Order: sequence, then structure tokens, then C-alpha cells
Amino acid sequence: MKTDKAYLQPLGSLQLLAIIMVVIGHFWVKENEFMNSVGVSFCFVYSGFFTAMRHPFGREYGWRDHCRFMWNKLARLYPLHVLAVMLNVAVMLLTGMGTGVSPKVLAVHFTLLSPWIPSKDFYFGYNPVAWFICVLFFLYLVAPLVVRGLRKLSIALQVILVIALLVLEYYCGYTQQEGTGSALLSTYHLYQFPPIRLLDFGAGIVLFNLTRTSWWQGLKDGLNGLSSTLIEVGALVAFAALFYVGQHWLHPHCFRAFCASAPAIAVLFGAFVLTSECGGAISRLLSIQPLAWLSRLGAEIYLLQFCVYFAWLPLCKSIGITDKLYLQVPLILGSLFIVAWLVHQVWVLPLKRLLQRQ
Repeated sequence: MKTDKAYLQPLGSLQLLAIIMVVIGHFWVKENEFMNSVGVSFCFVYSGFFTAMRHPFGREYGWRDHCRFMWNKLARLYPLHVLAVMLNVAVMLLTGMGTGVSPKVLAVHFTLLSPWIPSKDFYFGYNPVAWFICVLFFLYLVAPLVVRGLRKLSIALQVILVIALLVLEYYCGYTQQEGTGSALLSTYHLYQFPPIRLLDFGAGIVLFNLTRTSWWQGLKDGLNGLSSTLIEVGALVAFAALFYVGQHWLHPHCFRAFCASAPAIAVLFGAFVLTSECGGAISRLLSIQPLAWLSRLGAEIYLLQFCVYFAWLPLCKSIGITDKLYLQVPLILGSLFIVAWLVHQVWVLPLKRLLQRQ
């Protein structure tokens, strides 16, 4: 399977769009929590797929290899996580949104344990999106076990296992707005609790394993630019249709959104993997600048969204554009992209180079 930029870029751009969807869902489309959760689920599936693709975790893979693997992940993401938390604290204090700082909450943030504590004071804490990175480190930690375990099963059993777990999660969860569900799992356990996200992560691994089958290779034979374009357009239409069904007909609470959105994510992701070696018009569109450039800043955009929004909020009120989303959205999103790039250049990259030399 190719791993060059032509193969990676359309999926990287889709992840960027998923992150932007999360940002918009947090601040400007708050009633559409389903959309927000779909973006988060897509990012977990993306992480599972590319972890399996880049790291086979074969028999020769040992503890030293895994320590090196985890160190590289920490070198890339942990300094950014710490900086984002500290910037949020600074913005909250400067704007009057916070009156003090809890050393206990900060310590939990910095030890990556915040999503393991079922309290909003901890898993939201000083950066409400930091739980995602903390969960991601847990998933990376157990990735060899998950990849190897799934590899022992036939691809049919892997798909059946994921579907069964999705159905089980859907019916065990509690839907707050609708008052339905067995309430065996709380909203916290369905969303922030790290082990529950093994389902999203594992689904990405199963998708990768599916692409390694002879059946999948047969699907790719004979693809050309036109057929790839038709597949990509069809996938976008199917994603929109499945998204609509999940949002309006199944009425899932946002904390069960992956159960309803998994088919949509699988269709979209699978289609662009299928056309990766003979990209269609949509793949070519997703590979252009500035999407290709911005997709490298996905983690920065995701983790810095709240501090940029909170920093702009008092100014938006003072100049009277709080209700003028056509001015506020591009202003804040543009600032977020600039801040993400600056942090990437002056903080993330230098520390990554320093830490990986050790």
C-alpha cells in the first residue's frame, strides 16, 4: 500500500475538515452536538487506521520498540498539550472567566489522567478538549495488543465484532434528551472514558485490515480518474444521507453518536482509501493548498481552539459582533489557524527535535 503524500493527503484533509467541524460545533452550532461528536469519532478512526498502517507490531516488536514508539508520540503531542492547558489558564484569568487555579486539576492534566476521572472538573478542566489527547495516548499504549488481537481473527469476524459492539453500545447507553436506553453506561463512559474509544480506534484498524485483503485489491483494479470521481462523489452523498438519518431519525444523544455515524464514517473513509492510488476529482481537490498545509496543524488547531475563542470573546462583545457570525466565524477561525502555525513553528517542532535526539 502506498504511503506517499498523494495517498495520505486526502485523508489528512478530511481529518482537518472533521476538526473544523468540531470547532464549529463547539462555538457556533451548539444545538448540533451530533455533528460535533461525528468529527471526534472520525479523528479516532483516522488514528486507528494510520497506526495500523505505519506500525505492524510484528513478533519482533518488543518493549524497547514500544517505549520508542510512545516516546515519539509524546515528543510530538505532549509539549503541545501542556502549552494549550497553560494558555487556557492564562486566558481564563486575564478575561475574568476563572478566579483561581487548582494544582490538583493541573496535575491530572499533565499526567494525562483527566479522562479517567468521572468529573467535569477533571476531564474538561482547564482545556475542555484535552481529554482527546489523553485518550489518544491510552490508545497508542495498547495499540500493539489491539492490532495483534484483531489480526488473529478473520476479516469477517473483525467486521462482525465491530458491528456487535456498536449495537451493544447503542442499546446500553442512556439518551438524555429522549429518555431512552438502558442507562447501563453514563454519558461520561460513552464519550470521555478511554476504553470506550477502543471501538472507534479499533474500527480504524479493521478498516486498514480490510484494505489488505485480496477482495479489496480486486476492487481497485480497473479504477480510473472518472470511476474514482464517481466513487468519491457517491461517498460524499452517502455520508450526507447517513449523517441526516443519524441526526434526525435515530435521535442519538451526542455521546452515542459513533453508534449511529459509524456507517457514514466507514463509507467516506473507505471510499478515499479505495481511490488513493488513482485519485478522483475530490481527492485532487483535497490535496491542494491550503488544505495540505493546514492539515499538518490538525493537533494544534484542535487543542488551541478554546484559548483563541475565549481570548476573542470579550473583544467580540465590545465591538458588537457577537451575533454577527459572518464576521465572528472567519475572524476567530483565521486567528486560530495563525496561532496554530506559530505554535507549531516555535514550540512543537523545536521541542520535538530536542526530545527525539535524547
